[in-house]
Amino acid sequence: MTEALPAVEVLGAAWCVDTARTLRCLRRIRVPFHVSDVDDHLDALQEVTRITGGERRTPVVRVGSQVLVEPSNEVLIRALEEAGLLAPSTVLAFEHGQNVGDLERVLRLVGAGLAIAATTDIPAPVRVPLRVLAAGLALTAAIGWCPVYDAQGVTSVGGPGDHPDEAERDSWLATTRPADPSLEPRW
Repeated sequence: MTEALPAVEVLGAAWCVDTARTLRCLRRIRVPFHVSDVDDHLDALQEVTRITGGERRTPVVRVGSQVLVEPSNEVLIRALEEAGLLAPSTVLAFEHGQNVGDLERVLRLVGAGLAIAATTDIPAPVRVPLRVLAAGLALTAAIGWCPVYDAQGVTSVGGPGDHPDEAERDSWLATTRPADPSLEPRW
């Protein structure tokens, strides 16, 4: 019995930050994919140069019948939705399931630790609320979701606070996509 390859194929390079960003996006939204490294597979390199008109541009992503060259995460997600490989509700759940980038998560944990350490010698009426806030900050770091960000409809995922070398934008926060009214529960 032969295994069928996933409907998403990535032709990329291990050293390429755009390839790393694309693979991270696919892993985060849990879309199965197959990767061919152009440095390890000559046929993958030849395919990339054929598609890009002789240039070595990575990643090249095949989503069903579409071929995307160096796609942004937004373009990739749109292509996955159009190919029927990703439901809009899945993207919406992801965007509302994690809205704190990886670097920001580390900064939140460090800040919570410093806040707890700094409150050791202050009176209990002040120490307890500060430590509760620090614990809340640590919790948002641990799970990668911030209720304040969610209420404001923003995310730091994909920005410089989330793997700075792979950032899709310069601003720390970006607006999440508006909720699709057809996905809202009807009571």
